[in-house]
Amino acid sequence: MPRKARTKSTSNIYHVVIRGADRQQIFEEAYDHKKYLDILKFYKEECNFEIFAYCLMSNHIHLLIHTPNTPIDTVFRRINTRYAVWFNMKYNRTGFLQQGRYYSEPVEDYKYLMNVVRYIHQNPYNAGLEQCPGAAYPWSSIYSYLTNDSSLVDIDFISKLFNSRENFIDFHNKTSETKCLDIDNIKRRLPDDVAKQIIFDETGCSTATEFQSLSLLECHNNLIRLHEKGLSVRQLNRLTGISKGVIDRTLSKGHSS
Repeated sequence: MPRKARTKSTSNIYHVVIRGADRQQIFEEAYDHKKYLDILKFYKEECNFEIFAYCLMSNHIHLLIHTPNTPIDTVFRRINTRYAVWFNMKYNRTGFLQQGRYYSEPVEDYKYLMNVVRYIHQNPYNAGLEQCPGAAYPWSSIYSYLTNDSSLVDIDFISKLFNSRENFIDFHNKTSETKCLDIDNIKRRLPDDVAKQIIFDETGCSTATEFQSLSLLECHNNLIRLHEKGLSVRQLNRLTGISKGVIDRTLSKGHSS
């Protein structure tokens, strides 16, 4: 089945979320955050886009960008690949780092744009990492606005919408009822390429034929473990060649034992 086409933004402004595969951490230490920001800055110049806001959490990233010159798919294919290759080499790991493709939503009006900026900057506060937005968490663009630093973030456009630094701070200290793109509300079906990698990592099987050659006990245990890793019953059926009925019975017995 072909992937669903992304909704294009007429403003070329997008709120983007990138998640770690299987909710794993994509930043292990401070230098990892710095490296990601270096890569972001490099491709900002290379692809000629603007950054309005960002927040780097331990296992996901929020970005608000304006990309009128380079397709958003191109931008994040380059950024995600560059960082994943660097991260895997640094930590001597293999496999996918990000959860499939990035998630995105178009931002089409000023009111919603301001709410997305606040939502991104409130992430550390909502996670209990600081007492108020901008108080302590270092990996957020809120400091670019508070210190008038435009070296990475294009702060002028957003700053004009708030008119003053005081309005910006006051707005960020208020709770928003606006629902933005949220990783907790994103459907968590794994892309097939990620699911295949998980199957290989867990079982050593790269094809359905190899999986079907496992003993009954191995097959049983692997189906349960793979389902716990996030593979749906339909994906298990499609990628392992095991019938849906067998998978359903296996999971039912496994969860009741």
